[in-house]
Amino acid sequence: MDCLHDPAWAGRGRVHCGSRENAANASEGLTDRMTKTHETRFYRCAVHEDNAEAVLCNRRRRLDARVQEISIDGFTVLLRRQDAERLTAGRPWRLEYSGATVEVDGEWFRDSPDGNVQIGLRRLRDLTKLDSTSGSVLSRRRPTSVRESGHSGLIFSGLLLTVFLILAMPGVGDALGTAPRIESAILSIWSALGNLIRGIK
Repeated sequence: MDCLHDPAWAGRGRVHCGSRENAANASEGLTDRMTKTHETRFYRCAVHEDNAEAVLCNRRRRLDARVQEISIDGFTVLLRRQDAERLTAGRPWRLEYSGATVEVDGEWFRDSPDGNVQIGLRRLRDLTKLDSTSGSVLSRRRPTSVRESGHSGLIFSGLLLTVFLILAMPGVGDALGTAPRIESAILSIWSALGNLIRGIK
């Protein structure tokens, strides 16, 4: 049963929209009282027409809506009458608006002068998912693992050894004058390693 014709809404103090004449007569005083009550408690911000597009989700239905007002506790949205009649009572809805997804509950209904249905929605909780880009940023900033550091050290050692071997080659080393120095350095290192091994034994 749709919520525009659901008797349960009348018991909850909602305004029925099943009959336009009844809704027009019954909602006038209630709307005035609700407006005064909300004005004393919350500041309501009107939404410009260019930024009003939204989607109201009810089960698997995705209904086009237009946000008219936003306050700290909810929204005022406008739906076509045929879409409003497809809404079902008894469970929360989801409002997708301006990149955010909010779980909402229908507070009141009333006919709009243009033939559409105006609905007051109360915020329940934010369902907006975290942006996937935040995960990629965190992954780029994660610390380097020990294994990655070990691989980098091996690569650097290999490059350094390659440079030493090139400089120690007879042709290159003699031309640059580095062969005797590298040979002397290698002999010194070899001698130091031999002394270290003998000391351990």
